[in-house]
Amino acid sequence: MGEIMKKRLWQNKWYIFLVLFIMIIGFIIGFIYYHLQPSDIKNGIITTLNSYEVFRSNSIIKDLIITSLLLITSFFIIGIPLALFYLFYESLSIGFLISMFISIYKIKGLFYIFLYLIINKLFSLLLIIFFIRKIIDIERYTIGLFIYKNNSLKEKIIINFISCLYLIVILFVVNIILYFISCLIFSRLTLH
Repeated sequence: MGEIMKKRLWQNKWYIFLVLFIMIIGFIIGFIYYHLQPSDIKNGIITTLNSYEVFRSNSIIKDLIITSLLLITSFFIIGIPLALFYLFYESLSIGFLISMFISIYKIKGLFYIFLYLIINKLFSLLLIIFFIRKIIDIERYTIGLFIYKNNSLKEKIIINFISCLYLIVILFVVNIILYFISCLIFSRLTLH
């Protein structure tokens, strides 16, 4: 079993490196970007956090729409850059949130953002990373189908497409569950 995992990791090392690189750059830029914001924008963000339930429910719908659009664009050349940009955006928002909560709420903010990241973002981000991998496979097989006229790739495209549909459904269900869990934590944790 360990040998198989090593082989799979070695085969996907370029993807793992790319994902980690994009995520680290996103975290750093998000962290810096928060500190470059004027104080009135920071105050507006704090106000938005007070209406967390509306914000999070909009996030569920946004994730559903974006992942569906990414799946559709995976059949075109633009799919991979859009998917990687979405990963960058998610990483940037995490870096921004970490910086904001630590800056405003100190230790209590660090505790909350740790819970938020573990409960809310980590699982979703792992699903998104796997989803993007499937999108890359769809686009690669689609290009191979058109360039090399290799009809055997149709089955791989269909399998990856169905996997992406399953991942969208799982991400949607996970986001709904995490919405209720994070609302519960947010209501129990007084940040002011």
